[in-house]
Amino acid sequence: MEKKILYRFFEGKASYKEEEEVCNWTEASEKNMQEYLKERKYFDLLIVQNRKNRIQPTSSGNVFYLNNIIKYAAAIAIFIICGIQIYNHTKPDVSHLEMNTISVPVGQRVNILLSDGTNVWLNSGSKMKYPASFTKGKREITLNGEGYFEVTKDTKRPFVVQTDKYNIKVLGTKFNVDAYDKTSFFSAALMEGSIQISEKEEPSNSIVLHPLEKADQVDGKLVIEKIQNYDIYRWKEGLICFENTTFNDLMKEFEKTYDIQIINGNKNLDNYICSGKFRISDGIDFILQVLQRDISFRFQRNENNTIIYIK
Repeated sequence: MEKKILYRFFEGKASYKEEEEVCNWTEASEKNMQEYLKERKYFDLLIVQNRKNRIQPTSSGNVFYLNNIIKYAAAIAIFIICGIQIYNHTKPDVSHLEMNTISVPVGQRVNILLSDGTNVWLNSGSKMKYPASFTKGKREITLNGEGYFEVTKDTKRPFVVQTDKYNIKVLGTKFNVDAYDKTSFFSAALMEGSIQISEKEEPSNSIVLHPLEKADQVDGKLVIEKIQNYDIYRWKEGLICFENTTFNDLMKEFEKTYDIQIINGNKNLDNYICSGKFRISDGIDFILQVLQRDISFRFQRNENNTIIYIK
């Protein structure tokens, strides 16, 4: 296996063909898997080599940086390559509009290639409904969850992402949408092109995002600001990245990622501001153990392994 292909895969820049090639190669033999893990570990070391551990007091608490994760455990290198399910849907030879639904298992991500060439990554616990083949007049899908889209440009057929509260209309662009029906949170971030976001109940209430901007729902209204941290959109690479995030907000992210309830009973943690990077495949127990190196707390699971108590 060529190292340049492996490193494109680690960076999330590999083509679909290259992703499939890496999967097949690692599954062919134990030797190949060991070589993959070796290169994965080296790559992870490169990610963090320029960052230094530091603890800085702030008015709202302490900031801790988790940049020696690999030093603490080799498990950081174990990225289960085929845990990311890749679906390639081609245009079927049918005259009627057949609808498909993809539901992503908790803790996994799914990459889907739509019939028009649009590439979609879906995050943990997401669900997307889409036609097997788009019609001549429109391209519409429904999203409940978080998705990263690289939309194929087609000026005659705008691409529309329908969520619980908002519709997002594009021609050709790259953007991220976080819109789980079970929460009131909505966020859209634009990397390339432009998107129009409109309320479902009042379509005339709309905004337009330009590159490097994001829109978050705050008190029922969309607020536009510049993207400050691109790492948080690297979940499609199997990463959990956070910067200047409160401990409680971080636990909410873990709840979504690992489908488990976390109850924080340690009030001393409320003001801690966290920055760091983990691989989702490391598992929540490992991540919490690493956090304990910078914060004094204990945790335990209930008998059914459905709740984690922070003490």
